[in-house]
Amino acid sequence: MLLKSFLLVSLCATYSFAGICQDVFKDPSEDRPFFKVLESQGVEIYYPKRDPKQDMFGIEIYKNQDLRKKDLNCDLCVNTTHVEYGCFKIKSTMLSVAPRDVLKYVTLASFTGKPEITVSPAKKAEFTDYVIPASCVCTDPPAGYCDKASNKITDYRPLFKFHESSGFVAYLPRAPSTAAVGLQALKNANFRPGISSTSASAAAGEQQKQKLDLNVDSIAERNGCFVYESSTLRFALGDHINFVVTGKKTGGEKIRTDPRKVHLRDYFIPSTCSCPANESNLVKPQKSTRH
Repeated sequence: MLLKSFLLVSLCATYSFAGICQDVFKDPSEDRPFFKVLESQGVEIYYPKRDPKQDMFGIEIYKNQDLRKKDLNCDLCVNTTHVEYGCFKIKSTMLSVAPRDVLKYVTLASFTGKPEITVSPAKKAEFTDYVIPASCVCTDPPAGYCDKASNKITDYRPLFKFHESSGFVAYLPRAPSTAAVGLQALKNANFRPGISSTSASAAAGEQQKQKLDLNVDSIAERNGCFVYESSTLRFALGDHINFVVTGKKTGGEKIRTDPRKVHLRDYFIPSTCSCPANESNLVKPQKSTRH
């Protein structure tokens, strides 16, 4: 694939760049870029420079495209030699990302003394299936999101809005076939096979196989979305949440999705964003503790 060079446009966010590189890339096996999305405004991309001979990092991003097809249109093809605090950094307003977009990408690298460019296998970032930056959500629920309901149980995936270290909100569009939904979640842990409800209403004598960090049987509806807010279950950069959507359909059938995982190393909350009447939720990255 042809690597094109684009002008990088700086976005108006100020935050601890050093904190991102130190917290996100602590794991030496972590070789994926770190995406920070400013909703419908642009993206910031970080990648660790672990090899001192690497002198360029590049990325080709294809939004909502099938990489198996010919005549692909690269939505963002860009490279950089700029390194700061141990990370290559790219900022661009040329790629607009909205909820439910899927980004497929390949990364590129060049090394001192080697003429060839190394190209990684294609990967996928489904972060907008679940997360948009907290301080860039200016309406509650996010404008237009509740109109995207689906009757497919595989699409029962909340949109998580994380406020780093101070809680989160989960939004799930209400489909006509859905009577009620609940949410079960684990922080920094995986669901074990056979897990069942750990609520007080569980049958007497039932063995508790795994304690859930969050277990809500019924979520309230607001403006076409099921909406759940929590200030007790908190997350920081580097954490992840494993979740299951439960509930029932209008015909009485039970809803229980397979467990899904959201990594906060893939998603990040920008420190600034322009909301007309509310800037109280602006946050800056804090150093996280991995468990």
